[in-house]
Amino acid sequence: MTTLTLLKKTWGWLRWLVALGILAYLFYLYRDQYADFIRREIDFTFLGIGVVLATTATILAFFRWYLLARGQKLALRFREAVRLGFVSNLFNYLAPGTAGGDIVRAVGIARHQKSRRTVAAATVLLDRLIGMLALLIIGSAASLVNQDLWHHQEIMIAVLVFWGGAVTGLVCLVVSLQSRLLEWTLFQRLTRLRFVGPFFAELANSLALYQTRRSALTEALLVGLAGQVFMLSSFYFCAMALLPGPAAPDYLAHLMLIPAAEIIGTFAPVPGGVGALEGAVIYIYHLISTSADGAIPGTVAQATGLASALTYRIVRVTVAAVGAVYYMVTDRSWKERLGLEEV
Repeated sequence: MTTLTLLKKTWGWLRWLVALGILAYLFYLYRDQYADFIRREIDFTFLGIGVVLATTATILAFFRWYLLARGQKLALRFREAVRLGFVSNLFNYLAPGTAGGDIVRAVGIARHQKSRRTVAAATVLLDRLIGMLALLIIGSAASLVNQDLWHHQEIMIAVLVFWGGAVTGLVCLVVSLQSRLLEWTLFQRLTRLRFVGPFFAELANSLALYQTRRSALTEALLVGLAGQVFMLSSFYFCAMALLPGPAAPDYLAHLMLIPAAEIIGTFAPVPGGVGALEGAVIYIYHLISTSADGAIPGTVAQATGLASALTYRIVRVTVAAVGAVYYMVTDRSWKERLGLEEV
C-alpha cells in the first residue's frame, strides 16, 4: 500500500484530529479566562444573546467582503467567502494585530482567480477599511447622544478622532466614485511608472468598475454598519451577562467608546489584539465611572471592564474556533491541496 493510498484512507478521520487540535489549542491559550468565566455567576440569557449577535456580525462581515468581491465581478461564492472568513478569523489570533488573518483571505481569493489577482487581494484591504469606517461612523453618531461624557479630555479626543475619521472616510469614498478622478495627472503618472505601473493600472481599472457599480460600495457600507452594531451590541450583552450593575456603562456609551477599543486592538502588534483591547476597555470603564460622582470605585469599574472584555473575547474566540473547525471538516479543497481527492 502506497503512502498516498494510506493518506486517502485515513484523511476522513485525520481531518477531525487536525480541526479538534486547532480548537484545543485555542482553548489552551485562553484556559485562565475560561476558568475564571466558569466560576462567575452568569446570566446565560444575556450570554446567549451575545453569542448570537457575535455570530451574526461575523457572517455579515463575510457578506460585506462578498459584496465587494462581486462588485469587481470576481469568482467568489458566498459559501467560499464564509469559509475563508472563518479561517482568517482563526489566524487573527495567531498573527500580530486583528488584521493578521487578512493575509489568509487575500491569498485564498487570489488563488481562485485566473487573472486580476491584485484586485482580488485588494478587496480584502478595502473590506477592512470599510469596516473601520463603519466603526468611526457609529462612534460619531453615538457621541451625539452622549454629550454628557464630553467633559473628559480623553473622551473628547476620541470624539474628534471619530468625527474626523468618519468625515474623511466618507469624503474619500464619494471622491473615489467620481469618474474624473482617474483623469487626474497623478493617476496617469502612476500607471506609467516602471515596474509598479501595471499594478496601479489594474487598481485604476478596478476603481473604474466600482464607479459603474456604485451600489456595491454603498451596500457594503450599509452591511458594515449593521455588522458593527451587532458586534458592539454583543459586547454589551457579554458585559450584562456578568451582572455588573452600575459598574458597566449603558448601551449607548458602549456604542460610543468600544469602537475606540476595537480600533486600538486592530492596530496593536499582538495576536488578535489580545491585551490591547482589554486594556482599552478597562480604561474606558474607569473613565466613565468617574462621571458617577464617586458612586462606583475606580477599581470596581476596572475589574468590570476586564471581566467584560474577557467574556467578549471568549465569545469571539469560540465563534472563530468553531467556524475554523467547520472549515476544516467541510472544505474539499484541503483534500485537493494534499492530493487526497478521489479520482
